[in-house]
Amino acid sequence: MNNGKSLLNGHHKSQQSFSCPKAQNRVLPNILEAVSFDETGIKAKLLNLDKPCYLVRSKGQIGVTHEGYLSHADQRDGNLVEMLMASPPISIQQLGDRSFLSCYGVKYAYATGAMASGIASEELVIALGKEKILSSFGTGGLSTERIVSAIEHIQQALPQGPYAFNLLHNPHDQSAERRTVDLYLKYGVRVVEASAFLDLTPNIVYYRAAGLSLNSENQIEIHNKVIAKLSRREVATKFLQPAPTKILEELVSQGLITELQANLAQKV
Repeated sequence: MNNGKSLLNGHHKSQQSFSCPKAQNRVLPNILEAVSFDETGIKAKLLNLDKPCYLVRSKGQIGVTHEGYLSHADQRDGNLVEMLMASPPISIQQLGDRSFLSCYGVKYAYATGAMASGIASEELVIALGKEKILSSFGTGGLSTERIVSAIEHIQQALPQGPYAFNLLHNPHDQSAERRTVDLYLKYGVRVVEASAFLDLTPNIVYYRAAGLSLNSENQIEIHNKVIAKLSRREVATKFLQPAPTKILEELVSQGLITELQANLAQKV
């Protein structure tokens, strides 16, 4: 680990979350008035990620502060506090998986989920999309005409994305689920939020497989992305595995996907 001085001198560039100084004589002078020792104040400072954060000890009490600089200990100075741990400033863009950012073309590893009947509206999706945050339009309970209107509105405002549309599983009406998938494929909706699924269905497999191709370097390209909103581990496992061969064969026989796409779907 870095010692206290090297950590603080370079804290704006550090990507580490917390470091503990080796030296026991690293102290922060004249900052007692800026130290929070109560629970509310400590929590507030820990949640402020824009500033450096120091965990300190003074007269047996543990506190947190954003202020101060390192100095060598002088036992005659009663204002000195011992630094126990330090954290550099952290921006929201540093949080989360970096691959999520590149995969969905966003600035932040956050997404807002769909709310049915258009409660997660075009305006919400567009506003967040303009800030490069992925948001999903809530299609549940809406007519085909209403969904088409939302697609056209959002695509006009966000031609390069990011945005997503909800694909709500309907166990009582598979044809409605298929119509929604057909719309997404027709209009080039590249990200869907799959919700309420209890298993992989031919419709969700069709959406995914229909967007598979090989590029000039013979690498698999995945044009149609699926974010599954699930609550059961066994269902999540199925979404993380290649699509079932039986479903792929049925889709090929129906002329919905090609043999190549079926083969590629067994590899992703």
